[in-house]
Amino acid sequence: MKIIILGSEGFIGSHLVRFFQSRSWDVSGCDLHEKPSFVYDYHRISKLKGQFDEIFDQERYDACINASGSGNVSHSVTHPLEDFEKNTFDTARILDAIRKHNSACKYVHISSAAVYGDPENLPVSEEIACKPLSPYGWHKLMSEQLCKEYHCLYGISVAITRPFSIYGAGLKKQLFWDIFQKYLDDASTIELWGTGEESRDFIYIDDVVRCMELILAKAPMKAEIYNIASGEETYIRDVVQLLFDNLPGSTKIIFNNQTRTGDPRNWKADISRINALGFLPTVNLQNGIHNVAAWLLQSGTSK
Repeated sequence: MKIIILGSEGFIGSHLVRFFQSRSWDVSGCDLHEKPSFVYDYHRISKLKGQFDEIFDQERYDACINASGSGNVSHSVTHPLEDFEKNTFDTARILDAIRKHNSACKYVHISSAAVYGDPENLPVSEEIACKPLSPYGWHKLMSEQLCKEYHCLYGISVAITRPFSIYGAGLKKQLFWDIFQKYLDDASTIELWGTGEESRDFIYIDDVVRCMELILAKAPMKAEIYNIASGEETYIRDVVQLLFDNLPGSTKIIFNNQTRTGDPRNWKADISRINALGFLPTVNLQNGIHNVAAWLLQSGTSK
Protein backbone atom coordinates (compact mmCIF):
# COMPACT_ATOMS: atom_id res chain seq x y z
CA MET A 1 0.00 0.00 0.00
CA LYS A 2 1.24 3.47 -0.89
CA ILE A 3 0.24 6.29 1.48
CA ILE A 4 1.00 9.99 1.77
CA ILE A 5 0.84 11.86 5.07
CA LEU A 6 0.20 15.59 4.77
CA GLY A 7 1.78 17.51 7.66
CA SER A 8 4.27 14.68 8.06
CA GLU A 9 6.68 16.66 10.26
CA GLY A 10 4.04 17.55 12.86
CA PHE A 11 3.27 15.61 16.02
CA ILE A 12 0.46 13.48 14.60
CA GLY A 13 1.94 13.30 11.11
CA SER A 14 5.38 12.10 12.20
CA HIS A 15 3.81 9.35 14.31
CA LEU A 16 1.70 8.29 11.33
CA VAL A 17 4.76 8.11 9.09
CA ARG A 18 6.66 5.92 11.53
CA PHE A 19 3.61 3.74 12.22
CA PHE A 20 2.91 2.95 8.58
CA GLN A 21 6.61 2.41 7.93
CA SER A 22 6.50 -0.21 10.69
CA ARG A 23 3.63 -1.85 8.79
CA SER A 24 5.86 -1.99 5.67
CA TRP A 25 3.71 0.48 3.72
CA ASP A 26 5.28 2.65 1.03
CA VAL A 27 5.14 5.96 2.94
CA SER A 28 5.55 9.51 1.62
CA GLY A 29 4.99 12.79 3.39
CA CYS A 30 4.93 16.52 2.81
CA ASP A 31 5.32 19.56 5.03
CA LEU A 32 6.76 23.08 5.16
CA HIS A 33 10.12 22.15 6.70
CA GLU A 34 13.25 22.47 4.61
CA LYS A 35 14.36 18.92 5.45
CA PRO A 36 12.67 15.96 7.15
CA SER A 37 13.59 15.08 10.73
CA PHE A 38 14.00 11.39 9.88
CA VAL A 39 14.28 9.20 6.77
CA TYR A 40 11.26 8.83 4.47
CA ASP A 41 10.13 10.00 1.03
CA TYR A 42 9.66 13.68 1.83
CA HIS A 43 8.21 16.52 -0.28
CA ARG A 44 8.66 20.10 0.84
CA ILE A 45 5.78 22.45 0.03
CA SER A 46 5.56 26.25 0.25
CA LYS A 47 3.34 28.40 2.44
CA LEU A 48 2.66 30.64 -0.52
CA LYS A 49 1.87 27.90 -3.02
CA GLY A 50 0.66 24.48 -1.99
CA GLN A 51 1.97 22.08 -4.63
CA PHE A 52 -0.76 19.49 -4.11
CA ASP A 53 -1.50 19.22 -7.83
CA GLU A 54 2.12 18.32 -8.50
CA ILE A 55 2.26 15.82 -5.64
CA PHE A 56 -0.86 13.89 -6.68
CA ASP A 57 -0.05 14.12 -10.39
CA GLN A 58 3.44 12.68 -10.04
CA GLU A 59 2.51 9.64 -7.91
CA ARG A 60 -0.53 7.41 -7.43
CA TYR A 61 -1.41 6.89 -3.78
CA ASP A 62 -3.77 4.32 -2.31
CA ALA A 63 -4.41 6.53 0.72
CA CYS A 64 -3.87 10.03 2.07
CA ILE A 65 -4.17 11.22 5.66
CA ASN A 66 -4.36 14.97 6.16
CA ALA A 67 -2.60 15.84 9.42
CA SER A 68 -1.70 19.34 8.23
CA GLY A 69 -3.11 22.74 9.19
CA SER A 70 -3.09 24.81 12.35
CA GLY A 71 -4.14 23.46 15.75
CA ASN A 72 -3.90 26.66 17.78
CA VAL A 73 -7.32 27.79 19.03
CA SER A 74 -6.07 31.01 20.65
CA HIS A 75 -4.18 32.01 17.51
CA SER A 76 -7.30 31.44 15.43
CA VAL A 77 -9.17 34.01 17.55
CA THR A 78 -6.64 36.75 16.75
CA HIS A 79 -5.76 35.55 13.20
CA PRO A 80 -8.97 34.03 11.78
CA LEU A 81 -8.09 34.49 8.11
CA GLU A 82 -4.75 32.75 8.54
CA ASP A 83 -6.49 29.88 10.32
CA PHE A 84 -9.08 29.66 7.52
CA GLU A 85 -6.36 29.40 4.90
CA LYS A 86 -4.56 26.60 6.76
CA ASN A 87 -7.56 24.57 7.91
CA THR A 88 -10.17 25.16 5.22
CA PHE A 89 -8.74 26.55 1.99
CA ASP A 90 -5.86 24.05 1.95
CA THR A 91 -8.38 21.23 2.43
CA ALA A 92 -10.15 22.38 -0.75
CA ARG A 93 -6.81 22.43 -2.59
CA ILE A 94 -6.02 18.88 -1.44
CA LEU A 95 -9.41 17.45 -2.31
CA ASP A 96 -9.38 19.07 -5.72
CA ALA A 97 -5.91 17.71 -6.44
CA ILE A 98 -7.15 14.21 -5.56
CA ARG A 99 -10.23 14.74 -7.78
CA LYS A 100 -8.11 15.74 -10.77
CA HIS A 101 -5.15 13.41 -10.47
CA ASN A 102 -5.75 10.51 -8.07
CA SER A 103 -9.51 9.96 -7.69
CA ALA A 104 -9.12 6.39 -6.40
CA CYS A 105 -7.11 7.58 -3.38
CA LYS A 106 -8.78 7.11 0.00
CA TYR A 107 -8.73 10.37 1.95
CA VAL A 108 -8.83 10.51 5.77
CA HIS A 109 -9.45 14.01 7.08
CA ILE A 110 -8.34 14.99 10.58
CA SER A 111 -10.85 17.53 11.84
CA SER A 112 -11.33 18.28 15.56
CA ALA A 113 -13.70 17.87 18.49
CA ALA A 114 -13.65 21.70 18.56
CA VAL A 115 -16.53 21.56 16.06
CA TYR A 116 -18.80 20.50 18.95
CA GLY A 117 -18.15 23.61 21.03
CA ASP A 118 -19.48 23.24 24.56
CA PRO A 119 -21.94 20.31 24.39
CA GLU A 120 -24.94 20.29 26.70
CA ASN A 121 -24.92 16.53 27.21
CA LEU A 122 -22.18 13.91 27.49
CA PRO A 123 -20.98 11.69 25.94
CA VAL A 124 -20.86 13.52 22.63
CA SER A 125 -21.97 11.52 19.60
CA GLU A 126 -21.11 12.34 16.01
CA GLU A 127 -24.78 13.12 15.34
CA ILE A 128 -25.26 16.10 17.66
CA ALA A 129 -25.51 19.65 16.32
CA CYS A 130 -22.14 21.38 16.09
CA LYS A 131 -21.74 24.76 17.79
CA PRO A 132 -18.09 25.83 17.54
CA LEU A 133 -16.72 28.41 19.99
CA SER A 134 -13.70 29.58 17.98
CA PRO A 135 -12.67 30.37 14.39
CA TYR A 136 -10.62 27.16 14.55
CA GLY A 137 -13.75 25.13 15.31
CA TRP A 138 -15.74 26.86 12.56
CA HIS A 139 -12.99 26.34 10.01
CA LYS A 140 -12.66 22.66 10.87
CA LEU A 141 -16.42 22.31 10.43
CA MET A 142 -16.18 24.02 7.03
CA SER A 143 -13.41 21.60 6.04
CA GLU A 144 -15.73 18.70 6.89
CA GLN A 145 -18.37 20.14 4.57
CA LEU A 146 -15.79 20.26 1.79
CA CYS A 147 -15.08 16.56 2.38
CA LYS A 148 -18.78 15.77 2.06
CA GLU A 149 -19.02 17.89 -1.09
CA TYR A 150 -16.17 16.08 -2.83
CA HIS A 151 -17.57 12.70 -1.83
CA CYS A 152 -21.15 13.44 -2.89
CA LEU A 153 -20.34 15.26 -6.15
CA TYR A 154 -17.13 13.58 -7.28
CA GLY A 155 -17.16 10.19 -5.57
CA ILE A 156 -13.96 10.70 -3.56
CA SER A 157 -13.61 8.06 -0.82
CA VAL A 158 -13.54 10.09 2.41
CA ALA A 159 -13.63 9.50 6.15
CA ILE A 160 -13.69 12.36 8.67
CA THR A 161 -12.14 12.05 12.12
CA ARG A 162 -12.76 14.27 15.14
CA PRO A 163 -9.92 13.76 17.61
CA PHE A 164 -10.48 14.91 21.17
CA SER A 165 -7.46 15.65 23.41
CA ILE A 166 -4.48 13.92 21.81
CA TYR A 167 -1.33 13.73 23.93
CA GLY A 168 1.95 11.87 24.04
CA ALA A 169 5.72 12.12 24.24
CA GLY A 170 7.02 14.63 21.70
CA LEU A 171 4.08 17.06 21.75
CA LYS A 172 5.65 20.50 22.21
CA LYS A 173 2.45 22.47 22.76
CA GLN A 174 -0.83 22.36 24.67
CA LEU A 175 -1.52 21.46 28.28
CA PHE A 176 1.35 19.25 29.44
CA TRP A 177 4.07 21.06 27.49
CA ASP A 178 2.85 24.46 28.71
CA ILE A 179 2.73 23.27 32.32
CA PHE A 180 6.26 21.89 32.09
CA GLN A 181 7.60 25.22 30.81
CA LYS A 182 6.12 26.90 33.89
CA TYR A 183 7.56 24.12 36.06
CA LEU A 184 11.03 24.81 34.65
CA ASP A 185 10.66 28.51 35.44
CA ASP A 186 9.38 28.02 38.99
CA ALA A 187 8.50 24.57 40.28
CA SER A 188 7.14 25.87 43.60
CA THR A 189 3.88 27.45 42.35
CA ILE A 190 2.13 27.20 39.00
CA GLU A 191 -0.96 29.13 37.88
CA LEU A 192 -3.28 27.57 35.32
CA TRP A 193 -6.36 28.72 33.42
CA GLY A 194 -9.85 27.73 34.53
CA THR A 195 -11.18 26.15 37.69
CA GLY A 196 -9.78 22.64 37.36
CA GLU A 197 -13.33 21.33 37.07
CA GLU A 198 -13.13 21.41 33.29
CA SER A 199 -12.85 17.96 31.73
CA ARG A 200 -11.37 16.42 28.60
CA ASP A 201 -11.29 13.06 26.86
CA PHE A 202 -7.59 12.24 26.49
CA ILE A 203 -6.27 9.77 23.92
CA TYR A 204 -2.64 8.71 23.56
CA ILE A 205 -1.01 9.22 20.17
CA ASP A 206 -0.32 5.49 19.69
CA ASP A 207 -4.06 4.81 19.88
CA VAL A 208 -4.77 7.64 17.44
CA VAL A 209 -2.62 6.14 14.70
CA ARG A 210 -4.23 2.74 15.24
CA CYS A 211 -7.62 4.37 14.64
CA MET A 212 -6.38 5.70 11.31
CA GLU A 213 -5.22 2.23 10.24
CA LEU A 214 -8.60 0.73 11.15
CA ILE A 215 -10.46 3.40 9.20
CA LEU A 216 -8.40 2.79 6.05
CA ALA A 217 -8.90 -0.96 6.38
CA LYS A 218 -12.56 -1.18 7.39
CA ALA A 219 -14.47 2.10 6.98
CA PRO A 220 -16.98 2.54 4.14
CA MET A 221 -15.33 5.89 3.28
CA LYS A 222 -18.62 7.62 2.50
CA ALA A 223 -17.81 10.89 4.32
CA GLU A 224 -18.84 9.36 7.64
CA ILE A 225 -17.48 10.87 10.86
CA TYR A 226 -15.57 9.17 13.70
CA ASN A 227 -14.85 10.48 17.18
CA ILE A 228 -11.25 9.63 18.07
CA ALA A 229 -11.00 9.44 21.86
CA SER A 230 -10.75 7.08 24.82
CA GLY A 231 -14.37 7.48 25.88
CA GLU A 232 -13.23 8.50 29.39
CA GLU A 233 -13.89 11.92 30.97
CA THR A 234 -11.02 13.27 33.09
CA TYR A 235 -11.04 16.51 35.10
CA ILE A 236 -8.17 18.86 34.42
CA ARG A 237 -7.30 19.10 38.12
CA ASP A 238 -6.88 15.31 38.23
CA VAL A 239 -4.73 14.98 35.12
CA VAL A 240 -2.55 17.91 36.23
CA GLN A 241 -2.03 16.26 39.60
CA LEU A 242 -1.18 13.01 37.84
CA LEU A 243 1.49 14.82 35.83
CA PHE A 244 3.04 16.34 38.97
CA ASP A 245 2.97 12.94 40.68
CA ASN A 246 5.46 11.95 37.97
CA LEU A 247 7.67 15.05 38.35
CA PRO A 248 10.23 15.70 41.12
CA GLY A 249 9.48 18.07 43.97
CA SER A 250 6.35 19.58 45.44
CA THR A 251 4.35 22.09 43.40
CA LYS A 252 1.39 24.23 44.43
CA ILE A 253 -1.21 24.39 41.66
CA ILE A 254 -3.43 27.47 41.41
CA PHE A 255 -6.36 27.75 39.01
CA ASN A 256 -7.15 31.37 38.14
CA ASN A 257 -10.91 30.83 37.52
CA GLN A 258 -10.64 32.60 34.16
CA THR A 259 -11.86 31.12 30.87
CA ARG A 260 -10.01 31.51 27.59
CA THR A 261 -12.02 32.27 24.46
CA GLY A 262 -12.71 29.07 22.55
CA ASP A 263 -12.20 26.65 25.45
CA PRO A 264 -15.09 24.26 26.17
CA ARG A 265 -15.99 23.24 29.71
CA ASN A 266 -16.53 19.49 29.51
CA TRP A 267 -15.81 16.79 26.95
CA LYS A 268 -16.42 13.07 26.80
CA ALA A 269 -16.79 11.25 23.50
CA ASP A 270 -19.14 8.52 22.42
CA ILE A 271 -16.68 6.20 20.66
CA SER A 272 -19.11 3.44 19.68
CA ARG A 273 -18.65 4.16 15.96
CA ILE A 274 -14.86 3.70 15.99
CA ASN A 275 -15.33 0.76 18.41
CA ALA A 276 -17.44 -0.92 15.72
CA LEU A 277 -14.36 -0.96 13.47
CA GLY A 278 -12.46 -2.86 16.17
CA PHE A 279 -10.87 -0.05 18.20
CA LEU A 280 -10.18 -0.34 21.91
CA PRO A 281 -7.74 2.03 23.68
CA THR A 282 -4.50 0.33 24.69
CA VAL A 283 -2.74 3.12 26.65
CA ASN A 284 -4.46 4.22 29.87
CA LEU A 285 -4.02 7.72 31.25
CA GLN A 286 -1.68 6.66 34.06
CA ASN A 287 0.78 5.00 31.68
CA GLY A 288 0.42 7.72 29.08
CA ILE A 289 1.17 10.53 31.54
CA HIS A 290 4.10 8.56 32.93
CA ASN A 291 5.53 8.39 29.39
CA VAL A 292 4.95 12.12 28.84
CA ALA A 293 6.58 13.08 32.15
CA ALA A 294 9.62 10.89 31.42
CA TRP A 295 10.02 12.52 28.01
CA LEU A 296 9.62 16.04 29.44
CA LEU A 297 12.26 15.42 32.08
CA GLN A 298 14.62 13.93 29.52
CA SER A 299 14.14 16.83 27.11
CA GLY A 300 14.68 19.44 29.86
CA THR A 301 13.74 22.09 27.29
CA SER A 302 12.80 25.58 28.46
CA LYS A 303 10.89 28.25 26.60
